[in-house]
Amino acid sequence: MFNEDVWPSSFDDRDIDNIIWEEIQGSESRGDLIFYLLHRPQKAQHREEAQARLKILETVDRTPVGYARAVPRIRALAEQGDPNAMFHMGKLHVLGIGVPQDMVSAVAWYEKAIARGEMRACCNLGWIYLYGFGVISVNKQEAFRLLSLGAENGMYIAKASLGLMFLAGDGVPVDQQRGLQLLRESFEEGYTNAGNHLADAYFTGKFFPADKKAGHEWLSKVAATGDEKAMGILGFYLVAGSYGQTDVGRGVMLLEQATEKEYMPAYLWLGNFYRRGLGVTRDLDKAREWFEKGAEAGSHECQKALDEMMGEKVSPHIPGSSSIH
Repeated sequence: MFNEDVWPSSFDDRDIDNIIWEEIQGSESRGDLIFYLLHRPQKAQHREEAQARLKILETVDRTPVGYARAVPRIRALAEQGDPNAMFHMGKLHVLGIGVPQDMVSAVAWYEKAIARGEMRACCNLGWIYLYGFGVISVNKQEAFRLLSLGAENGMYIAKASLGLMFLAGDGVPVDQQRGLQLLRESFEEGYTNAGNHLADAYFTGKFFPADKKAGHEWLSKVAATGDEKAMGILGFYLVAGSYGQTDVGRGVMLLEQATEKEYMPAYLWLGNFYRRGLGVTRDLDKAREWFEKGAEAGSHECQKALDEMMGEKVSPHIPGSSSIH
């Protein structure tokens, strides 16, 4: 909940990103590169370079070296009143990047950032109180206050969190209509995963009677945005005939599009469909082709499936097919 790329595009962390990259770009520590990818400053400019270096770096040392030099520079900005730097000091203490993990310090930095109008800090601190984290106990009332403040100031992910709270009656009275409305608004404002939450709610009937048609409609809306997970799951459902709808052609197309975005389960599902002849004509050559593509992309499950094809009897069951959304 602290490293999602979910913030409005108006946030710009390139000043923080520049400080960090100056300190880690020549580092031989895998830890510096891993933590950089985990930290995810908004509009970070060096993610592809960091990923490429990780692939060729021979050292196994995961102790961050450059980050330990970057943190005092970020702290100096925070102490001068920079709310962006305050937010990142909070996040670094939550994740334990360049400093020991310290939730008390994290909360203090987030509170300072909020006092300066940093709405991302409202969300992160709201989630800390919503779920409890480390030594920080659950405080639903404070979580609701902070997430409401974020939602009122353009944080569409905060609206989704509030929507789920109202649906579940999590710290607030159950209000299904308000919960659904907040999730719809969150999706319309740009938080794609709010649509996944809506689809899941309609499919599972967790909060109200299940509505398979509405579930498919919402999952289709999310897939239409280019979200690879939604594309893959909807493709699976349409090929397998899950939740009352079958459209094999569209399902296969969506699964193939999901593999183009390297959504790993889609490789496995396509391979298994062809391997077992479920929804499509059984074709072991195509099954092997999809497993090979998945294994090459880094899927251990696809590699395992390839190994299993070397003489094992095929079972008609797809592992995990009963509940994947």
